[in-house]
Amino acid sequence: MTAFRTAFGEELARIVRTPLDLFLLTLFPLILLGTMAAMIFAGSPYPLKTVVVDRDGSALSRQIVSNVAATPQLSVVARTPDLSEALSMVRSEQAVAVLIIPQGVGTRGAGESPVEILYQAVFLSTGALASTYLRVAVEATLLGEAPDIRQIEGVGALRTALPGVQVTILGNPGASLEWYLGLLLGPGVLHLLIAVTCIGSAGLLVQDKSLAGFARSARRPMTELAGRLTPHVLAGTVWGALWMLWLVLARGYHVNGSVLAIVGGMFLLFAATAALGLFLLAVTREVSTSLSGAVIIAGSALAYSGASLPLTGGLWIARAWSDVLPLTHYIALQMDQVLGASAWPALRAAGALLLYPLIAGGAATLLIRRAGRAA
Repeated sequence: MTAFRTAFGEELARIVRTPLDLFLLTLFPLILLGTMAAMIFAGSPYPLKTVVVDRDGSALSRQIVSNVAATPQLSVVARTPDLSEALSMVRSEQAVAVLIIPQGVGTRGAGESPVEILYQAVFLSTGALASTYLRVAVEATLLGEAPDIRQIEGVGALRTALPGVQVTILGNPGASLEWYLGLLLGPGVLHLLIAVTCIGSAGLLVQDKSLAGFARSARRPMTELAGRLTPHVLAGTVWGALWMLWLVLARGYHVNGSVLAIVGGMFLLFAATAALGLFLLAVTREVSTSLSGAVIIAGSALAYSGASLPLTGGLWIARAWSDVLPLTHYIALQMDQVLGASAWPALRAAGALLLYPLIAGGAATLLIRRAGRAA
């Protein structure tokens, strides 16, 4: 324990007297997290701009437009009979969706020309949201007017009330992109940053492309390395906890489980990050190559975590790579706590994160000790 405390204190002193390292662990995370907070501060991309192509001009079509405009998540930015003009507005990013009301809407002939919704698939999330709210508004209007539209085929089937359907989004009832992205981007950015600072710190011990000199001179090399890397793990955990507090306390989002469990998962994530960084350094014996490896591992972590892009049905190599990445298991722990899941999934994810210090750290220990004996 004395060797650990000594290395811990020496690393803190080195960070304080090294402006770049002090910047990377203090001001730089603040700048990164602050920039992300500013970018996603709006929460959700509402109101979604919509162009209405009204080819009917009837009272019913005007009621549809009125209900669409009254939907809080939508905004009617233009109303035109010309489809090409509406598509031009979508291409110029003045709108994300087009609602086409055909001539004769609400009559028997409308079955051949249904109400159409076109949305911009380049911006898939906003376009899909717009199409959903448009469909709901249009269907509600048509159902509300159905008893008065005798020309609709099969209107007799609407004499009895249909059962209602209620949809509730768990974990993010407001469909806030700020909450969704905040839970992913904060840990993802800190994961990469701590990997870089850990490799930079341990890389100071590399001499002549080897850790042999350190292994020979240190009484307890792995204990000293653990003490040297712990300040970085704690810095990442503190910044991650502050980010969660910003989302929960300042922005008002709700965690159904335990925030402390999420913070504990962050500590395990950054401990795994430090172990992987040390392993890369022990294998490559070069700081630059190790940093490149860290960028590949941590930089691809969000994409392969399963939280942004689905991996179900993907190639086995993509699923295997996802399982290898520590961020995947942390995201699983975090999302389970956001939903208020039982303790078992969190314990399973925590157990997976503990494997990284044991396996990657253990492999780094063997390599470093072998280098010391060989020298």
